[in-house]
Order: sequence, then C-alpha cells, then structure tokens
Amino acid sequence: MKIVLDTLGGDRPPAELIAGGVAAIQEFDVEVVFAGDRQLIERELDKYPNLTKCSILHAPEEITMHEAPVEAVRKKKNSSLVQGIRAVRHGAADAFVSPANTGAVMAAAMFNLGRLPEIDRPGIGVLIPTLEGRRTMIIDAGANAECDPEHLLEFGVMGTIYMRELLGVQNPRVGLLNIGEEPQKGDSQALKAFAYLQQELPNFAGNVEPNRLVEGGFDVVVTDGFTGNICLKAYEGAATVTVRYLKREIEKSLLAKLALPFLWPSLKRLKREMSAVQYGGAPLLGVRGVVIIAHGNSNAEAIKNAIRVAKEAVAHRVVEKIERGVHESLVHLGLVPTSGESL
Repeated sequence: MKIVLDTLGGDRPPAELIAGGVAAIQEFDVEVVFAGDRQLIERELDKYPNLTKCSILHAPEEITMHEAPVEAVRKKKNSSLVQGIRAVRHGAADAFVSPANTGAVMAAAMFNLGRLPEIDRPGIGVLIPTLEGRRTMIIDAGANAECDPEHLLEFGVMGTIYMRELLGVQNPRVGLLNIGEEPQKGDSQALKAFAYLQQELPNFAGNVEPNRLVEGGFDVVVTDGFTGNICLKAYEGAATVTVRYLKREIEKSLLAKLALPFLWPSLKRLKREMSAVQYGGAPLLGVRGVVIIAHGNSNAEAIKNAIRVAKEAVAHRVVEKIERGVHESLVHLGLVPTSGESL
C-alpha cells in the first residue's frame, strides 16, 4: 500500500512531517511517498540509513496557508499538494495525506479526483472523543461554508457508512447540530434541515447542542462547514485551556504537587484523549479517492496517525463502500431511480 505524504504547506517544517512519515513506515508497514523538494527530503531520509518502503515525488512548489485555494491549485501544478493527489488519480498511490491549506486540498481533490456519483458536496469528517469512550464524527468541518438540507443528508449517509465500516458502530445515530434539542429550535435553514432529515434519514435522532457533543449520544453530527469548523476550534481551544488550567492550579498548591505522582498517569491520559494528535487526520468524504486532511499544526505523531487513518480507509475500501452505500440509501429513499428506471 502506497500513501503520499505532502511535506510542504503545513505550519511545521518539512523535517517534522518527514519524521512522522518515517514513524508510520516503521509502525504500520506501509510505503510512504514523500512529496516535496527532493533535495530536502533526501537530506532528512539520510538520517534513517536502514529505511525501506519509501520513495520521493519531486514537487518543489508549495501552496501556503494564506493563498487563495482555487487560484493556487490552478497556478501551482508542480506543488506537492497537486502532484500528490494526481498520483492517487493515476493509480500510482492509494491515498494522500496533507496538513496543508484545507481549501486547496479540497480544490485539488475536486479538480483531479472528482466527486463520487450522487454526491453533490464532499465533506470533512472529524472524529472527537466522548465521555462514553467512543468517538463522534462532525461532518462537515470546513469544506462547505453553506449547505442545503440535501447536502446534510449526504453527510449523514456518508458519516453513517464510515462509522459502521471503520469504527464498527452497528447502528449509528445521526444528529443535527443546533442551538437547542427541540424540533422548533433554530433559524429557517435549521428548521428545514430538521424536517428533511427526519423524513428522509431513517437513523436521524434529532437535534444536538454543541455542549452535548462530548456526551456520546450521537455517532454522527451533521452541519455546514462554517459552523462545524467553529465548533471544532472551540472544542480544541477548550481542551487546551482545560489542560493548562489544571497545570496552573497544581503549581499553586503544595498538596496538589505532593499528589502529582499519583495523578500524573491520569492527567497524561486526559491530555492525550483530548488532543487531536492521536486521531491524526480527517477524511474528505465524497471524492473518488482516499484523502486525509491533517491539522495544519500537526507534529510527527499526528502525521503518523494520519497515515494510519489513510491506511485503514484504503484497507476497508471506504470509498467503494460509500459510493455503493450512498446509492443504495438514495434508492431506498426514492431519491434516485433504480437500475433501468427513470424518475
């Protein structure tokens, strides 16, 4: 299995990302294709003389976080991001992982891979931990600023398939992110979305408020990308503040310092559970290929785990299953014709 790692465009230097790719090769038995500046990559790989299962895709152009995504993808044909996704398109690789400009990854995937049949809007699905010890997917987390109810239905179906196939959730519950649990809550778009999902999605379980995401009552939570991205960043900020607050309070108290050796294992688990590092990256669902978008500030461990997510998606044939599952779901709902029929 070959997975392309984009070594340019993230917030951290390429050396950090390459170290994550090396760790993935050693731990997950995958072949990593390092996309970026050949000279730079070779210099870093020289630190691992016994490393095998790796190759280099020379693509020295970089798409930065501050560039307009569509324009950058069109102009920088020899960027690591564009060339990496093209490798997936042409069958030279099985998946693509990048911590670069999210909009640019989305644009490059749309231009080069295209959407799956019957999918109008691909969505980014981010997994967050819950108090029940399981994970909840928020989709969309940044690909589409505005969404119609039909798009939210697509997100719900794709998220359901992903959670069932990759995480083993037998009957995923889908919720609509809203300001209240009651059906009558929200603006006109939220009301339309609730009514539509309730009618068309069999596993729709109602509205969910942001403060209840971590309770674990829902397996998939659908929303537009603007709201989902704000919600996700607020969650990440709260996690960081919680850890810092605990550290500050412990430093203030002599009793807490004395108890720290006993508390330390639990605190480390808490920090790890709340960190995005262990979840690695978020799949871009709805395109014709496995594309994993890592956090822009991903360190080596996060990149390693993003490659693990990519490997699992390829191994479980998630793209194929989403394509088939979406079609079957829409046929069952009467939203598309069966083979040989017409609407």
